[in-house]
Amino acid sequence: MKEIWEIPKSIEKSISKVKNREKIKEIAKKIVDSNCVSMYILASGTSYHAGLVSTYWFSQYAKYPAHCELAPEFPYLVEPIIAKKHCVICISQSGESELTVLSAKKSLEAGAFVISITNDSESTLAKITGENTILTTAGIEESVLATKTYVCQLAVLAALTLDLGFYRKTLEEKLYYDLWDELETLPKLIETILPKYRDDIQKIAPFFKFGTKAFTIGAGPDYPNCMEAALKLKEGAQIFAQAFSTAEYVHGPVTLASPYTFVLTIIPRPAIKMRHDDVIKLIHRLKNRGVTVLGIKNANDNIEELDISIDIPECNDSFAPILSIIPIQLLTVEIATIKNINCDTPKFLSKISKL
Repeated sequence: MKEIWEIPKSIEKSISKVKNREKIKEIAKKIVDSNCVSMYILASGTSYHAGLVSTYWFSQYAKYPAHCELAPEFPYLVEPIIAKKHCVICISQSGESELTVLSAKKSLEAGAFVISITNDSESTLAKITGENTILTTAGIEESVLATKTYVCQLAVLAALTLDLGFYRKTLEEKLYYDLWDELETLPKLIETILPKYRDDIQKIAPFFKFGTKAFTIGAGPDYPNCMEAALKLKEGAQIFAQAFSTAEYVHGPVTLASPYTFVLTIIPRPAIKMRHDDVIKLIHRLKNRGVTVLGIKNANDNIEELDISIDIPECNDSFAPILSIIPIQLLTVEIATIKNINCDTPKFLSKISKL
């Protein structure tokens, strides 16, 4: 809980402080100057989910084809084709994730332009990428459950994407500055809403005390965010949760929906009509099956079919994943507390992944 409360300051230090701000711009310029044609993002666990979210941003704003792959799959899927024409982004909270470090080394050997995003300036990964390292500067994160570092990774990736769009001229100048202004206001916004999030979550958490199975559902960049939500519920609250893209969920997994499962869905703004309509149709279908549905939604969206809802403030759609994951992190902690689970040191889990 302490580290969730540190999220606003951590984001501010990661993207708004002059040193980090200039570093992100400098690396964005280097990527553009390297004339790379596509990007490979390599990571594991929570960092992998942050990378997946960013692929949507790279496509939308920087117009780069971006592929996020699990670092353990690098030797089979990426290494055979990695070349000088590629940019590789390796993400690791600790900077010591063995297979992410190996991916960075092999990519450099192949001549790719390699950068890293990590929370530790003295880590192996940071030393490998040297001046092409972006630090999240979130401070030490002791809990095995990554919270503030995940949100900082998202913020840094969003900032990098905007700067890439600016230097590639794929993002209009006015929109670039507007988006940057909004990104820089997120720390203050999160700081303001955290107490309300906490109050709301404490009221609803008891309903999930006996929950053992859940689905987390979303579309677009919300989908990888749902993968992170599922991971949090599994490792922190010992609830078996599985993430699905909204449209894909109805192709089979919906048969498992029952009064004995609950569904957590991240709902886009009504203005994103197709994605929003798909979620509403699915909610109707789930309610007919007696499923309890928890919705993370825009504060201005009135959806009567939800059993429980958590409102996030109005923001640019691109930055919604940064806001929507925080109440899910809080929910995980509150459920764990009610179930008398120590979610900071879950059984069989360690902070650094090694084979």
